[in-house]
Amino acid sequence: MKEFMIMDTKKLIIQQNSSQAEKMRSQAEIRARYQLDCQQYKSLKNNSDGNNQDHLLMLYTEIKLLGWVLGKTEQTVIRDANS
Repeated sequence: MKEFMIMDTKKLIIQQNSSQAEKMRSQAEIRARYQLDCQQYKSLKNNSDGNNQDHLLMLYTEIKLLGWVLGKTEQTVIRDANS
């Protein structure tokens, strides 16, 4: 399972790097994406029937990455994703 998570994380990073190669995101874009991903994570987690574990993991990984870019602590990211 751990190898699977590492593979998905690498794919996500490669995808993000290739799609954003032409320009950097602004702080407002990053903050908006962070908030949108948090809302999607909450919604998916609350309506989850157990089949969405991979999607939840990918969303959470992106939330953590965007939170890191915004200078948020891990505790703040966890609180934002779950509250």
